[in-house]
Amino acid sequence: MSGVSFFVDPSCPWAWVTSRWLVDVAPARDLSITWKSYCIEIRDEYDLAPGFPSEHRALGLAAHELSHRMLRVFEAVRAEAGEPAVGALYTEWGPRYFGTDHSVLVAGGGSLIDDCLAACGLDPSLVDAQHDDKWDAQILESMQIAYAFAGQKAQTPTIVVESDPPYGFKGPVMCEAPTGEEAVRFWDAIQVIAEHQGFFELMRPRKASPMPWDLPRSRAGLGMI
Repeated sequence: MSGVSFFVDPSCPWAWVTSRWLVDVAPARDLSITWKSYCIEIRDEYDLAPGFPSEHRALGLAAHELSHRMLRVFEAVRAEAGEPAVGALYTEWGPRYFGTDHSVLVAGGGSLIDDCLAACGLDPSLVDAQHDDKWDAQILESMQIAYAFAGQKAQTPTIVVESDPPYGFKGPVMCEAPTGEEAVRFWDAIQVIAEHQGFFELMRPRKASPMPWDLPRSRAGLGMI
């Protein structure tokens, strides 16, 4: 079995799409996924990345703050219940977070975290970790690993393959993830590219939303991380 670390900020729609692709690939390539914390709020020093739409500034800041709180819960869950529980928690988070109007979510984000913990059958008191900054040490340590493999202040998703030697990369960033055999073929192709140490970048313009469902215009800015 091959270990794969996936560095994720829960507010990032690109990371959510890529994560579902990796979950699809994992059984076919015998991958063991570890969901590592990556906090956009910390990366951007409690501000927003250049180019973030000004009309969505307040919403973007609130969304990243909520995501930071969820990452603290991730770390608390990891300590108490182990890696599979973190993956289950993220799986419950995604449809709830990206499938609901964000203005509602950021106003009552605590209930979203409560709902995710309950859906996983986890101790409801773990919700208190969202307000405990002691968990930030683990988040920062995780982010430093992501930076080492994908570049300083790299974006999410970042993936590290725990081979000998290990290698990592920012992305892949997809508007819509392939599934089934196509998903596996895509994974294999990326490994060929990523293992080549001289490879640096491959990019083209975005032409669609990062979500498999339509985003209302009022929420579109949240895709810019």
